[in-house]
Amino acid sequence: MNKRTTIIISSIAILALAIALAYVVTRMPPTTAVYVDPQLTVKPAGQNFTVDIRTSGVSDLYGWELKLSWNNTLLDTLNVTEGTFLQGGGHTLFSPKVNSTDGHILADCTLLGNIKGVSGAGTLATIQFTVKDNGECSLHLYDVTLLNSAEQSIVPTLTDGRFSTT
Repeated sequence: MNKRTTIIISSIAILALAIALAYVVTRMPPTTAVYVDPQLTVKPAGQNFTVDIRTSGVSDLYGWELKLSWNNTLLDTLNVTEGTFLQGGGHTLFSPKVNSTDGHILADCTLLGNIKGVSGAGTLATIQFTVKDNGECSLHLYDVTLLNSAEQSIVPTLTDGRFSTT
């Protein structure tokens, strides 16, 4: 085999590998994520701000539950509202529970009825805070549960947010 033939065969092998890899990547299901948006919020004391709890890459989401915590000496919760994402699939039941003393919320939402879940990306909930004092803290997502319409768990990656007065 001469040098030119070896180069051609090597080039074909590399091209075939690239095509196979592209096929595998496009066939992989998207990674489901739940995250605080915006990831960083900077506001002075006395101001209000909102963050969204969003999801992306989810398939057949029928219900969710999550907890969010923060430093209660810096922030206070004014309001927790349901996002529009799950509502795109039908009627929902949304239940937020705020504990301002400890600085956390527990919120859950589910579709109602024997219907398919929602797929894609969107807002699960919106939280409005007021800034009580100077400092910085995490807006920590934890104990997040996502369920599909067959009541099977969907495992998401989680991304916290950050708050700062400077």
